[in-house]
Amino acid sequence: MKKIINITDITEYLYCPRKVYLKLIKGIKSPPTQRMINGMLRHKVFDIFNKNEKPLIEEIKEKIEEKEIRKEYETLLDDISECVLAQNYSLASKFGIDKRDFLKSVKETMNPEISLRTKSVISVLEKGFYGKELWINLSPRYQTEVKLESLDLGLKGRVDRIQFSDSITPYEIKTRDKIYDSDKIQLAGYALLLEKEFNKEINLGIVEFLGQQQEIELTKELKDQVLEIAEKIRNLTEENAKFPSNFQKCVNCELKENCS
Repeated sequence: MKKIINITDITEYLYCPRKVYLKLIKGIKSPPTQRMINGMLRHKVFDIFNKNEKPLIEEIKEKIEEKEIRKEYETLLDDISECVLAQNYSLASKFGIDKRDFLKSVKETMNPEISLRTKSVISVLEKGFYGKELWINLSPRYQTEVKLESLDLGLKGRVDRIQFSDSITPYEIKTRDKIYDSDKIQLAGYALLLEKEFNKEINLGIVEFLGQQQEIELTKELKDQVLEIAEKIRNLTEENAKFPSNFQKCVNCELKENCS
């Protein structure tokens, strides 16, 4: 069985093979940080939110206003966030995660997602569907922070957003104002995982950054490159895990103390 390679390790390899070598081959792990724990808790929130959208939608038995639908989504998100924090109170406290800051950051992340989902619900309500029929006919449908894994491909990853309609479209969401080649590779990796999961060819992905969107053609060449890099990672050795040519990359690396 192939060793499972995370898509983020593939993009990290493009940035610095040495770092991937230290993590995956030498087993040197970064100590847990507030940011890491915060991210883990956020993933829990998003996973539960995705799973609870269906019953929320199926409870809509009549036409209601857009603001009411949005409020239902926001209440669901608040309840889940509060619950996840309560269940992980000791861990959150240990790493100094402030409840108000956490709830605020989750809301800010999910605001665009809730807007997309609300508009989709409204468009289907206008066609006269309610309850279970509303859910069945909901299109486009969105999921946030979706975890995928394929033993056949030897890949795993977590997609920022997936849009389901006649086609399936993965999104990679960035806070910077520039798109890198690694973003395209990342989307191609997600496309491979989604193709395995849903047995449907995926040729288009979207990078979203600072309110803008750019479509990325997910070619066979890009997908092949994902698989090639994954194989390089599986075969990493001390000799082929070279130091980066630009040592500015090392300045903020959390593994720099272990790198020699």
